[in-house]
Amino acid sequence: MAQIVNGYINDLSAVRDNIKLHVRVLRTWMQPMFAKPNVKNMELIVMDEQASGTRVQVQIRQKLVDQFKAQLEEGNAVMLQNYSLGKIQPKFRIIKKGIRLSFLQNTTVEKCIDFTGSMYGFDFRHFNTISNVTIEEVGQFDVIGQVVACDDMDCYDKNGRSGKKKPLTLLDAEGNELRCTLWGSFAQEFTDFLNQTADHTKIIVVLYLGMMKIWDGKTGVQNGYNATRLFLYNGKESITAPELKDVDDFRKRMLMTINEEKTEHTASRISAASTYSTKDDFVTKHPLRQIVELLDVKQGEPSVIVGTVKGINEEDGWWYLGCGKCKKKVVKASDIVDLEAETPQKSADSPTEWFCTKCDAVCTSLKTQYRVQIRVQDSTGTCSLSLFNDEVQAYVDRSAYQLTEKYEKRDSTFVPPEITNILVSVNEVMYVVSVKSSL
Repeated sequence: MAQIVNGYINDLSAVRDNIKLHVRVLRTWMQPMFAKPNVKNMELIVMDEQASGTRVQVQIRQKLVDQFKAQLEEGNAVMLQNYSLGKIQPKFRIIKKGIRLSFLQNTTVEKCIDFTGSMYGFDFRHFNTISNVTIEEVGQFDVIGQVVACDDMDCYDKNGRSGKKKPLTLLDAEGNELRCTLWGSFAQEFTDFLNQTADHTKIIVVLYLGMMKIWDGKTGVQNGYNATRLFLYNGKESITAPELKDVDDFRKRMLMTINEEKTEHTASRISAASTYSTKDDFVTKHPLRQIVELLDVKQGEPSVIVGTVKGINEEDGWWYLGCGKCKKKVVKASDIVDLEAETPQKSADSPTEWFCTKCDAVCTSLKTQYRVQIRVQDSTGTCSLSLFNDEVQAYVDRSAYQLTEKYEKRDSTFVPPEITNILVSVNEVMYVVSVKSSL
């Protein structure tokens, strides 16, 4: 039997598994076996003491879990020896490294009181090393960024399964943007954080053990099925915990690059709202009608129509500036005249404030919103429909703010080709509509 020697994860190989490892437990979870869902093994990610914090995946078979579980809580530092070393297939990898430690009946786990490694071992990837990738990589990794945009949380119902989705745009220290999608409980956690944070302009996200995903030809990141952890911070506040020094260093660099104009743009691109989409809207809740029948429907009563998009009313514009809270179109506060007020109106050269008539208050945040007027036709007639933010974004796959920035907020009668392409890409469509005025 080979003599046990102290070493690191990078020393492991098919001929060197006699190494006593000093590691910290980063993540643990129970993993059902493929084709045997009643058998659940314990999976771990551990990290050694090297400066880079080398990580490796560990498996404990179900019959051994009770023997070791109490010693392997997340954050614990332990010494490991007498384990098996094997190859792990790419589809089962959380870590890029292609080996996995497996516990045996005689595996030794001891508390390590002199562990010199870090608590989390953050190893943040630069965004351009992700966005330039054209084939998805195996293995999960860490990213950190400032949230500069996010859409409403989508509470969807697809193929009988409900879920939550929150698309974000992150900005790294070098000024590169990256798409990030949070799913399920991660989407809800982020939305809850937004609702509890008054200032949305300096939010920092750490996606710990996130995964790469390519969709629509663009590479981004998302939370994984297992192991991922989400850290959220308000960048206005110092992060004093020594184990989070890397995060605070990023926060300080972020604050050095932020100016008033960038802050206003960021606030307008972040939404804490949720939208709900379900097939029930189309198949059970509302009656299917022809366009001519809408003339006899009460205002505000939902109906389902099927028709073809025949044109876009370009003279009505395609975007507006909305209240960050309720999305209603805002007006300049200086245009609001209160006949009973004793205080004079602000002068024209004072800073612009925007007023929301629905909230009856000066807006603390703004959001650029889509509003596109289309003409839809069926065999009985033609009507005008207003498509708002979520409907238009589903077609163009980018936010209204991103398009206004791309076309430098040109004359309101100009409609970008991304929107006019709806006429080309959409044939017959189905809409849930409510009548608000005569056709």
